Amino acid sequence: MAGLSCARHLLAQGVSVEVIEASDGVGGRVRTDVEQGFRLDRGFQILLTAYPEVQQQIQIDALHVESFAPGAAIWHGGRFHTITDPWRVPSKTLSTLFDPVLPLRDKMRIAKLRSSVCQGSAMGLLSRPESDTLTYLRELGFSTAAIERFFRPFFSGVFLETELASSSRWFEFLFRMFSEGESVLPKEGMQAIPRQLAEALPDGALRLNSTVLHYEPLKVDGRSAGVRVVLADEQAIEGRALVIATAASAARSIVAASTGRIAAEDSNPAARWNRTTTFYYAAEKAPSTEKTLWMNGEGRGAGPVNNACIVSNIAPSYAPPGAHLIAATVVGEAPLAESYRIRLEDDVQEHMGHWFGAEVVARWQLLGAYFIEEALPQQIYVETATRPRSIGPGVFLAGDYCSTASIQGALASGRITAEAVLPQLLDT
Repeated sequence: MAGLSCARHLLAQGVSVEVIEASDGVGGRVRTDVEQGFRLDRGFQILLTAYPEVQQQIQIDALHVESFAPGAAIWHGGRFHTITDPWRVPSKTLSTLFDPVLPLRDKMRIAKLRSSVCQGSAMGLLSRPESDTLTYLRELGFSTAAIERFFRPFFSGVFLETELASSSRWFEFLFRMFSEGESVLPKEGMQAIPRQLAEALPDGALRLNSTVLHYEPLKVDGRSAGVRVVLADEQAIEGRALVIATAASAARSIVAASTGRIAAEDSNPAARWNRTTTFYYAAEKAPSTEKTLWMNGEGRGAGPVNNACIVSNIAPSYAPPGAHLIAATVVGEAPLAESYRIRLEDDVQEHMGHWFGAEVVARWQLLGAYFIEEALPQQIYVETATRPRSIGPGVFLAGDYCSTASIQGALASGRITAEAVLPQLLDT
């Protein structure tokens, strides 16, 4: 996503670009597979329409998006409690207000929090005082019940970590995004987003299935004259600048192979990653018609599923006619050993059986499981502004780990990197 954003901004300035992609399609972690007519995003993902970079760079209408219902259904005490955003669905204000799953005082605090984060500019939230999210919520006076039943499962599914150790700045920004915009799925899956970006590339500018081994600086009369990139098939491509818009681990390998060292500390692609696992099931009948997120309000001790979604209720195009698609997500786990994967699959099915009925879940067909070790960079702190990451003459890093762990961050990093590359191109 960052590389495509960067390429598109450079193209708009009349710069020739070439995008080198190691896999068989664009998008990086934002990919969609088709299995038996079902669309399976690689890990449960959503698009927030309020993201500033999405509004600037993505034609949302062209994605033909479908929206989640505002709010969530929280499993607690043997049943689901539906909590709806009263600003979006005023007709359900009373039922939300008097549902006992969250204390009334906490609902008032949520209203106050919403008012606070929606004041001023959205990007200005990233300059506020910072702590971890759990400390922040406690300091605002939220009860243990509110944190454990609502904030932890909801934002664990966003951060992809269960400790709420992510930056309070990032929490505030995301809370505003959920408050001001919609949570949506594109009709053709999440990969439709990077595919739209790639449509701006001219014919021949995108190389798929092409792995970069290393790069070499070019010099003329002792001055920097660009970069040569060497591919796994021993082909070489020369350009005036190079943007390494890969995952942080791949960037680290490319930089080490090219320079014999890790990049400078302030640009070191050493992101730590949060893990997740998503199981997708096919069902002949959906266990509910609700277009909501189903959340575990009883903690990990009650079962491994953090959140589930009847995806085809939100976007019917994700399933063939007459069929339904269900996603169940485990946060913080992506086991490598087959025995552990099988055990997790069994535990997830048992947990879903508690929610929707064991006999119902037993009839579901497992379509696919995504065990993702590098799902999102950890967002322990947030810089006040995304900045370009130069690691040498004409060589830059880009990616959400250079900004914020999100589609917003990837797009912002790509744009800002393009703005930094352009003056160097004009000097060569």
